Amino acid sequence: AATAGDRGAATAGNYGAATAGEYGAATAGNGGAATAGEYGAATAGYSGAATAGYSGAATAGNGGAATAGDRGAATAGNYGAATAGDRGAATARGKASTGSNGLSVARGNNVQVKGGIGAILVIAEEGEDTYDIVDWKAVLVDGEVVKADTWYRLENGELVEVD
Repeated sequence: AATAGDRGAATAGNYGAATAGEYGAATAGNGGAATAGEYGAATAGYSGAATAGYSGAATAGNGGAATAGDRGAATAGNYGAATAGDRGAATARGKASTGSNGLSVARGNNVQVKGGIGAILVIAEEGEDTYDIVDWKAVLVDGEVVKADTWYRLENGELVEVD
């Protein structure tokens, strides 16, 4: 485990955890977790989780989850989930979610997206045995045709609500 104060950096090895204060960066190895404060960045390895504060960026490996604050960016690997706040961007091969005026992008099989009012949702379905795109759609969350804070998936080329 590693911990750093303001404007610091923290790094932890396999199965470790890393935490950094404001303006800091945190990195954790396989199976680890990383947390960074405001304006920070967090990266976690395979099956890890990463959380970054306001205006931060978070990246998580396969099977991981990434969360970033408002105006932040979150990226998650295979089977992961990414969440970013208002005016943020989330990219995942699982589930992607953003707040108002954000951008949610998901690509893979049976992926899902959601966003707040004014968010753009992009969803791309791949072939069952390939990474080739077989269908995709991009929409704007207007609150009427596409509801805010509602999970969607792609079915026969159309966005459908997830029950």
